[in-house]
Amino acid sequence: MNYDEYNQYCSSLPATSYVNQWGGAHVWKVGGKVFAIGGWSQTEGLAVSFKVSAYNFDVLKDQPGFRPAPYLA
Repeated sequence: MNYDEYNQYCSSLPATSYVNQWGGAHVWKVGGKVFAIGGWSQTEGLAVSFKVSAYNFDVLKDQPGFRPAPYLA
C-alpha cells in the first residue's frame, strides 16, 4: 500500500474528512474523531494506524505485519 492507495481507501468511506497534521501525517476522521493515521518512515516506508474495536484488536495483534499503536488502542 502506498499513500495514494491509503488515501483513496479512506476517502471512499462515508462521512470521512482528511487533514494533514502532526508533522505531515495523513489523518482521516469521521465526525471530527481520528480513525486512521498514515505516516512515513525512512526505514519502513508507509506506516498506517487504524482505530479498531477491542475484539478486532485481539484478532489482529498476533498477525504478521500488525502491531499496536498505543494512541489508538
